Amino acid sequence: MLQSVTIIAGCADFGPSAPRATLTTTAELDAGQRLRAAHAGPEIGAQWWQAFGDPALDWLVADALDGAPSLKTAQARVAEALALADVRRADTLPQLSGAVSATPTRFPASYTVPPPAAGHWQVDAQALLYASFDLDLAGRAKALTRSATLRADQQQALEAAARLELQRSVVTTYLQLALACRLLQISQDTLEQREDLLHLTERRVSAGLDMRMAALRASEPLPLAQADVARRKGEVELLRHRLAALAGRGPGYADALTPAPGVLDVRTAVPATLPAALVGRRPDIRAARYRVEAESAGIDAARAAFYPDINLLAFAGLQSLGFHALLSGNSSSLGAGPALTLPIFEGGRLRAGLRAQTAAYNAAVDDYDNTLVEALQQVSDALVQIDSLAQQRDLTGTALERAQQSYQLETRRYGNGISGYLDVLLAQGRLYDDRAAHAEAAAAVLMEHVQLIAALGGPATDGASHEQN
Repeated sequence: MLQSVTIIAGCADFGPSAPRATLTTTAELDAGQRLRAAHAGPEIGAQWWQAFGDPALDWLVADALDGAPSLKTAQARVAEALALADVRRADTLPQLSGAVSATPTRFPASYTVPPPAAGHWQVDAQALLYASFDLDLAGRAKALTRSATLRADQQQALEAAARLELQRSVVTTYLQLALACRLLQISQDTLEQREDLLHLTERRVSAGLDMRMAALRASEPLPLAQADVARRKGEVELLRHRLAALAGRGPGYADALTPAPGVLDVRTAVPATLPAALVGRRPDIRAARYRVEAESAGIDAARAAFYPDINLLAFAGLQSLGFHALLSGNSSSLGAGPALTLPIFEGGRLRAGLRAQTAAYNAAVDDYDNTLVEALQQVSDALVQIDSLAQQRDLTGTALERAQQSYQLETRRYGNGISGYLDVLLAQGRLYDDRAAHAEAAAAVLMEHVQLIAALGGPATDGASHEQN
């Protein structure tokens, strides 16, 4: 029997279906000078957002991880994939089932059933156990099981990617809220300064040091300053609503959420950025790799479909015509033997299936390569951005100190009648712009730090697979 199977299998025509794609390794890609030079640094902690030192952010991330619908969807897909893998695994095991039936049947008088049953109604009674075992000589069932298991691994990696993306979105939006609150405070301070300047101008007018036109001119910027405050308040509310949605809650969930005043002043260290570590750390790269391996197992299963298959079948139980005779000693039934299935002519279906599976494998490899290239780009971009934004933060900080001194000086000079209103207004405008620019630069550094953590794949996981170069 096995010789016949081997001979038949040797004649299988798979057609032109060899996979063309091969996985790219990090060694084949030029990581760039910036990424190669950034190897040293601290490891990313499991709760890396705690580095910002804001308890409100900590509980917000915890609530989001517990209640976000996007994460629950990913978890449901993991459960589905694990169940489907169990279904495939069951196909490789012996099967045992039972059936009991009692079917009233009228047998024709001119049939194989002899009298007295012929021409009369009889109950066709059966109580049987059926056993089967697929020898899986070509390994198709094992390949399908391996493919389903790898797809479950893929879904688990995608769930980890969704978890990391949720953390990134929550922390980034929280920093945007902190920036919006800082800009709102700047707008309120500027409005207060302009109100103070108006009062100072009115006192000068009362003292005869200025004309009435000066007070009117000093009141002109107030509506614009009030409009700026209203705009900033709207931005704060919208960001609170976005955070509530990320946590899977209603808009009112974050109505009172206010970041700590110093959260934008935190200085963070750049984590370790070894290019080769991305393959094992980034969940989306792991997911892409699992998909490649699953499609490869699918090719094995598609090839195995060309080969003969042997099932061992057996049944045992009771069968009788007439229910009353079912339990008598002469109604026992027993059978066993092999069942051979061999594809002979199927209209090209098997070759088409193999071509489709090979194309799916090639697409999975291309997707893996693209994911790896994008990962290196994202890490390199984040490192460059962090350096650039850190310089901008420091320079805008220096400009802010000088603008603060200039405004204080011009305000005193104006109060003493030495300088004019225009000088104070210009100094006030520069102070407003420099405070906003410094806050935006400080927030941008922290948000890019979050982006780098996400680009690196977050904290290392024990179950991460590593690329074999």
